[in-house]
Amino acid sequence: MIDDAQLQQLLSRVALHDRAALRSLYDATAGRLLAIVQRMLDDRAAAEDVIQDTFITVWSRAAQFPQLRTSPLAWLTTIARHRAIDLMRRRRPETSLTWHDADGHEHQHDIVDEAATPLDQLQRRQVDGQLSLCVGQLDDAPRQALLLAYYEGLTHEQLAARLKRPLGTVKTWVRRSLQQLKACLEDV
Repeated sequence: MIDDAQLQQLLSRVALHDRAALRSLYDATAGRLLAIVQRMLDDRAAAEDVIQDTFITVWSRAAQFPQLRTSPLAWLTTIARHRAIDLMRRRRPETSLTWHDADGHEHQHDIVDEAATPLDQLQRRQVDGQLSLCVGQLDDAPRQALLLAYYEGLTHEQLAARLKRPLGTVKTWVRRSLQQLKACLEDV
């Protein structure tokens, strides 16, 4: 095994973008780093990718090493561990769609479909269409007051200011429009 002084010397040469030094550093440390990362990930291919990313980082950050005042192997291990942890965070837990019972029979998990059924979608479209039809039957100014109240969340006072109408008029428009919509939707 190569000692810290030799690793520091290799890192100094890597900081100057010496490819042979990077190769020597890789040969001296990759096996140990791979063992650590593979233990973390339990996946050889993913661990090899992490080691590759580690040495790409070393290539670009080797000049920062002398400022850290740590062991070269500790620095390399830290970079590799952080890359492995980043990979684990990006992974989503995988759940198999099949499972085996105690007798060895294969079963499939039932997965609930959260989407609305076609019938629900059709009914929702019909209700939306009926609501649009009923809103279209309102007079222009009261319809505008009602839509501003519900789509923009305006209060009665804000509606009165925006529409430049008396507060009592706006309140009456909103109340009567809601009553007309209710009656229209009940008739349908």
